[in-house]
Amino acid sequence: MNSIAAMELEIRYQLQDLPKLILPNNINPDCCLFIGSGDSFVASLIAHYASKGRAISCNPVEFLLNPSIADKRQIYIVSISGRTNANILSAKVARKHKIRTTAITRKPESILAKYCDDIIKLSYKSTDVLTSGTIGFTSCMLTCLSLISDIKEINYIDKVYFQAKIEADDLLEKHSMDTSSFIFLGDGLLFPVGIYGALKMNEIFGVRSYAYMIEEFCHSPIFSIRREDNIIIFDKGDYDKKKARVLCKRLDKISYSSLYIDLKKLTRIEAVLKSIFLIQFLMLKIAKRNRLKECFFICNKELLKLSSDLIYK
Repeated sequence: MNSIAAMELEIRYQLQDLPKLILPNNINPDCCLFIGSGDSFVASLIAHYASKGRAISCNPVEFLLNPSIADKRQIYIVSISGRTNANILSAKVARKHKIRTTAITRKPESILAKYCDDIIKLSYKSTDVLTSGTIGFTSCMLTCLSLISDIKEINYIDKVYFQAKIEADDLLEKHSMDTSSFIFLGDGLLFPVGIYGALKMNEIFGVRSYAYMIEEFCHSPIFSIRREDNIIIFDKGDYDKKKARVLCKRLDKISYSSLYIDLKKLTRIEAVLKSIFLIQFLMLKIAKRNRLKECFFICNKELLKLSSDLIYK
């Protein structure tokens, strides 16, 4: 099975498996530090925003440079494989400082799990084919969210899943959306969702892709945009009920390609899930439209080896 076909299956698996996740009980967000890299960092950053900043999220290197950020907190290390070297080193340093650790992982037999005090196992169906992360990411994200908020009844997944699928089709009918570059904009919970989108575009198409908060984008990055950029704006209206829409209209007026995603009628968690599903469907449909069989990161053997050597060794 090629990696694009595997990704398509794993997107589909979410519909059945996410509602069946065994989610952990709530903890005090003030006592929580999430550590993760890549998709796992994004999952924990969403939890940080959902907790209104009470739970902290950081990259493992930030913790290794300054272990004191975990003072009076328990560490939750998010890693699907349990193989990332910086995460394993973080667990060892935490043990040295007598800080309690929990591994959030699909591999309870991993080296990371061995060095952690507790394990939260992620259980979901996978093709076990190397591909860009979808169900693994959403499983991590919902698990992190469950630790700091009450989301035990996830009975809205099918609704937002199919809404996102229909909206992705509509967007691709109205916009060419070539794979030149992508810019994702969103505030609050939707900023890390934008980071997820940027990471997926890097992995699948090998194109430059970025994520910004809308306010930050207007300060400086706006001056670097090109007319061929795909600018995707997620709007929940939590920070400013007009700015995102005004930005989209003004960009269109001066002939820049922008897509406005209105999420204001959804709850915060529904908005997060819908925007994640929308990103997944967009990248899948663009890949199929371009007749891609493999993700770019798999095809580029030299960069993949360099990446893996630095992450896992």
